Amino acid sequence: MLDYYCGCAKVKQDDYRGRIATTATGRTCQRWDKQWPHQHNVTPEKYPNSGLDKNYCRNPDGEVRAWCYTTDPKVRWEYCDVPTCYDTNAGDLC
Repeated sequence: MLDYYCGCAKVKQDDYRGRIATTATGRTCQRWDKQWPHQHNVTPEKYPNSGLDKNYCRNPDGEVRAWCYTTDPKVRWEYCDVPTCYDTNAGDLC
């Protein structure tokens, strides 16, 4: 699918595999394979097909859109600003 390459995603963004690693408010995302500063069970092992690479924004669990845990100890997680894009001619992704 082209959406993996163009840096945009479907509406729920569960297909997003781009490199955005900051939240909508500018916080840096925590790595999915780390348990600090926030412990969690959304790991690459538990969601092997969700692209939980490094600290990139993803939607592995059916949230409204892509999100991540933050490196801010006071803010557990936030949504990310991942573009949703469609080809205006055919209605297809990117």
